[in-house]
Parts: sequence; structure tokens; C-alpha cells
Amino acid sequence: MTAHMATSAPGTSHTGNIRPPPTRAVGRLGSEDFHSAPLPATQEAAVLYAANHPEGAASLLRAEIKDAAGRNNKQAWLMLFDLYQALQNRAEFDALSMLFTVKFEQSPPAWADSTDAANDPRRSAQSRERKDFFALKPNAQGDLAGEIEKFVAFAQSQGTVRLDVSRVVSISGEEATLAAAALAKLRKQQFPMWFNHLDSLEKVLRAAFNEKSADEQKPYWALLFELLILQGKGQEFEDLGLEYAVAFEVSPPNWETYVNPVAVAAKANAPEKPAAEAESVHGEVGFALKGVLSAASSNQIAELNAFAASRTEVPIDLSKVLRVDFGYTSAFFDAVKAIQLAGKRVILAGLNELNAALLEALGVNRYAILVRRKST
Repeated sequence: MTAHMATSAPGTSHTGNIRPPPTRAVGRLGSEDFHSAPLPATQEAAVLYAANHPEGAASLLRAEIKDAAGRNNKQAWLMLFDLYQALQNRAEFDALSMLFTVKFEQSPPAWADSTDAANDPRRSAQSRERKDFFALKPNAQGDLAGEIEKFVAFAQSQGTVRLDVSRVVSISGEEATLAAAALAKLRKQQFPMWFNHLDSLEKVLRAAFNEKSADEQKPYWALLFELLILQGKGQEFEDLGLEYAVAFEVSPPNWETYVNPVAVAAKANAPEKPAAEAESVHGEVGFALKGVLSAASSNQIAELNAFAASRTEVPIDLSKVLRVDFGYTSAFFDAVKAIQLAGKRVILAGLNELNAALLEALGVNRYAILVRRKST
């Protein structure tokens, strides 16, 4: 169905105490310059969701559908349904359904059954991401060592952990040693771990190579070796080992293999698609992207580019995409734009309302046809 966009820009009353997303000031959204005019409420909520602030997005959408100018904005309603489904908030979903039926005199979107949700990797992945997420950052006193200890305790209490290191902009040698030891301990226990923005921490560590003396550098090398092991980057580990041997004239650490038992079990239990079905997914329906699209999705984008190379029309199925991480929006925009500029017709299909609004805010609709999934 085609959703109607609100014609009026939201006022400050829509946001309340919600911290505005990074797109509210002059800057870059996607890969192109944009104006500093406020985003429509729906697009602003989509940006908040992409930045992993679902509660802030929900507050903004609730304010929109109560506002005199926004209450007829069906897109905001549908986005709120998608958000409650993603958050597994059945009570709010049902309450919204009653209001929707009265307001629009039509059936609301259907709630996905709990059995479907339990078998849907998108639901389990998002539930895990919400519950076991830990952002490593200095405390108010600038101390990171205490936060590393909290990270280990948090991980062990949850049973799995998703560590975000995007806010680590500096680290001392002692803190690097503590972090390397903590990660190595969990790795050797085959503790289920996932990571966000390790590339930013790697840059911090490499910068320390140039800023510190030879003896002061070693903790940073040790942590970087550990990060490469955790990511399974064998070739990068060997390259770093050569650099280490030249710098210190001693043998580098030995490569070790990290096994994430949850990820291995999920892969083993995933049903294999018959050849005909696989052709449907990567053929008529389109190339299927899935999960949270982030810097860790580079392999999916590489496969997409290979899929697109021999085609004049490139259908891309986004029905299994939870969200496009805000930090990855520029790269995703550039990938779609590059395919279109190569003379190909790009179709992004199966979009939920949250992801559709985000792509509209990015301007992706100038380079691809956006097809929403049927909501009602």
C-alpha cells in the first residue's frame, strides 16, 4: 500500500525530551548534502530507530498520531505498529489496533504469532541486541578500567553480550591490557559475543603505535591481536604479526580460533533452501539482505554487487532487514547509488514502514524504487 506523508513539519512539541538525532543540524545524510530544515516526524522517528533508539522513536510517533496535524498520517500509525512488533510489545500493539480501526475504519496490521516470532531469527536477534547490549565508554571521571570490569560482569550475567566500542576515543596502556585480558578470558570460554564498531577502536589502537614508545606500545598491539582473533580475520592477523616482528624483533602471538556457539548453532539449524526456492530469493523476488545492516554487513553488500553485475534490473528483498544502522546509512546509500549509476534499475522491496521512512529521509528513492510490504 502507498502510505501518505504528513504535509507539515513537526514542531518541538513532537520531540519532548527526546535527544534530537544527528540529522537535525546541517550535515550529511546518506551520501549527499542536505538542508537544515527539520525532518518530518516519521523520518525523524526512522532515524532514531536506525540509531538504535526505539523508545525515542516510539515516543515521537505517539506524539505525531495525537497531534492535530499528524493524526491523519497513516504512515506514522503503520510505523508505530512495526515498532511495537519489533519490541514485542503486544499490549501496546493491540491498544493501537483498536484506535486504528476506529480512526481509519479498516483492519489493522496483524500481529506475528509468538510461534512465528520464536522461529524468526529477526526477532531473536533483535531481542538479544536489546537485552545484552553493552556500550563501553569512560565514566564521568574518565575511567575506562572500571567499565571494563562492569562489562565482564554484565556479560556473565546475561549469558551473551553485544559490545559497542564506538565511544572509546582514547585508551591507556593499562586499560588496553585489561580489555585484552577480559576479551581473551571470555573467548577461551567460548562465550557468545558480538561486536559493534570495532573498526573505530582499531583506529585508536593503531594511532597509539605512532604516539607511544616501543615499550608503551605493546598493550595496544596485544588488544589489536585479540580483536582480530575475535573477528576471525586470519589474514589481517598475519599481516599485523609481520609488523610486530619487524617492530620488536620477536615472534608475534599465535593465532587462535574463536567459536561463538550461538552463531554456530543458528547456522547449523538454519534450513537449507531448495534450489528452486534459492533461485526465487535471489531471482524474481530479489537478492535478500537480512539482519541489522552495519559495517559488519560488508560481505552481504559484496554479494549484492556480484548479483547485480550481470543484471539490468536489480530487485533487492529487504523484508528480513531489521534496520539499517545509522552509522552505516552512508555506505548503504552509496552501494545503491553505484548500482543505479551503472545503468541498472534498482528495486528495494519488502520494506517495513520504519525502513522505508529512513530510506526516504536518505534520498535513496532518487536512485531506487521503494516497495513497501503490504501492511493491511
